[in-house]
Amino acid sequence: MMNRTKLWAVGLIVATFAAGALVGSAITAAWGDMDHRRNEGRRERVSYTDRLTQDLGLTQAQRESVQVILERRNQAMRDIWAQSRPLFDTLRAQIREEITAQLDEEQRAEFEALLQRGDSARAARNRQDGSRREH
Repeated sequence: MMNRTKLWAVGLIVATFAAGALVGSAITAAWGDMDHRRNEGRRERVSYTDRLTQDLGLTQAQRESVQVILERRNQAMRDIWAQSRPLFDTLRAQIREEITAQLDEEQRAEFEALLQRGDSARAARNRQDGSRREH
């Protein structure tokens, strides 16, 4: 059974993860779409392990160890995300509503289009990631 400190720590981790995902989604929706159009068809999604290997210069042994760690913790991350997803979705909807309230009619239409493109791209990545995991 979790005591209050552990529960608070888990809640803080989940909240931090959700906030990071929210900020990342907002930045991707706002600026990433422009970059995507510019590089359409040329950019392939890089795995976290590949990015760490490139950015940190991991050796093959380090790369394999990192991959094992990620695979071992993958289900726990999925479980946490499944638990926090409804809260994240609610918060994202509230943020979108607040932003929409600040925009004029023309800006609202463009903002909606921007959000739809971002949501569609996210859904496509999720489908692609899901099909990769099944193979």
